Order: sequence, then C-alpha cells, then structure tokens
Amino acid sequence: MSYQGLPTLEILTEAKNYNRWIAENFYSYIKAPLLEFGAGIGNMSELLRSYTPLCLTDTDASMLAHLKNKFSHLNDVSVNFLDITQPPPEHLVGSFQTVIGINVLEHVEDDEKALFHLGTVLKPSGRLLLLVPAKKWAYTDLDRQLGHFRRYEKKELGEKLAKASFQIEKLYYFNSIGLLSWIIRDKIQRSGGLRPYQISSFDSIVPILKRVESKVSMPVGISLIAIAQKIELQCNLVVY
Repeated sequence: MSYQGLPTLEILTEAKNYNRWIAENFYSYIKAPLLEFGAGIGNMSELLRSYTPLCLTDTDASMLAHLKNKFSHLNDVSVNFLDITQPPPEHLVGSFQTVIGINVLEHVEDDEKALFHLGTVLKPSGRLLLLVPAKKWAYTDLDRQLGHFRRYEKKELGEKLAKASFQIEKLYYFNSIGLLSWIIRDKIQRSGGLRPYQISSFDSIVPILKRVESKVSMPVGISLIAIAQKIELQCNLVVY
C-alpha cells in the first residue's frame, strides 16, 4: 500500500511551529499508555514521545519501516500495524488510556466503523483525540489528491462520535487563517500539492495565530479538534 500524501508529510516536517501548535491543543488531555493511529513518518509522534509507553501505528509498510528506524533508540516506543477499518488485534484491545489521530479519519471510507474500532483499544473512560479537516464546502482537488473521502461539519463529527459511544468533552474549530489560505491556494494554484514556500510562510505567522485563537473562539477553521471520552455501557443483570 502506497500513501498518496507522502510528499505532503515530508513538506510538513518543516512546519515546526504548526506541528507544535497542534500538539499543544492535546497535551493536557493525554495520559499514557498512548496510541497514535496513522502516524505516517512521525511528524506528530516526535512531539508525543514523552508520553510513554507510546505505540505508533500505520497500515503502510514503508511508513512502519520508517517509524521503526526513527524511534529504534527508544525502548518505550513501539511500532505496530493497525488498520482501523478492521477489528484490532487482541493484544491492543483495551490497552490504552489515550488514542490520537491527526488528519487520518478523513482517509477512511467507513469512518463510523473506524471510530467503533478505536473505542475498543481504549481502556474504560479512555480518551480519543482527533484533528480532522473541516467544512464540506472547502473540499478541493487537493483533498481528492490526498485521498480524503470528506471534510467534516461540526455537527456531523459530534453525531458520529456519539454513535460510537463517545462523550464529547470539547469540539472546536482550529486554524481559521489556514482555511482562508486553503481556498485561495485552490483558486490560484489549481493543481499540484502544497509547496515548501507556502508551508514556511504560514509557519512563520503561527505564533501570532496561536495568541489570537487562544483568546477568541473561531466560528470556522481548516480543522476540527475533538476531545472525546469512551462511554462505558452499563449492563444491568436482573435476577428473577
């Protein structure tokens, strides 16, 4: 299996400020053991490695090999194959306090089934942390090239999480300027992926955006961030 977005992941490696901004939205909700699904080449994994034991997963053989090489010096970081469209292997079931996925769920056609499977690897009351692309009207050719089945509306994501037995703690838009630049890039560039100069230019203004969005709740954004807790279903046994 070859991942369509590899060049984009490689470019985003240099978006140091942006990657850290994303991670900082999740830090206060993370408890180990932690599993990252769709870890790719480890752009986010680098910022999560203090939360150990840490399990990095993907479905792409080349990504898994890259992750193993990149984190081989860390004994408390493991790398495993995990396909969230399928029931997880037994050794992962109920093993994690936190599961995180950054720009992954939109690549899965049956995302409702994937959310259910992610719930099974969590311990009771464990948390699922997500960042996904937002606003259906912002779907562009680049989304299609990257293998995105969708962009999400806030209500839609909330309903899908609830259906998979998650209680939402927080659900909010992230990076409003990024949404504007995404649309402008589509209108002007029309073809091809993200360019290094676009990433470096945006990354330079991230410190300003962080300060603004820390004080103002944004009505739209390029992404949605979800913090959700696994709901334990109660089975009451009645004896007659």
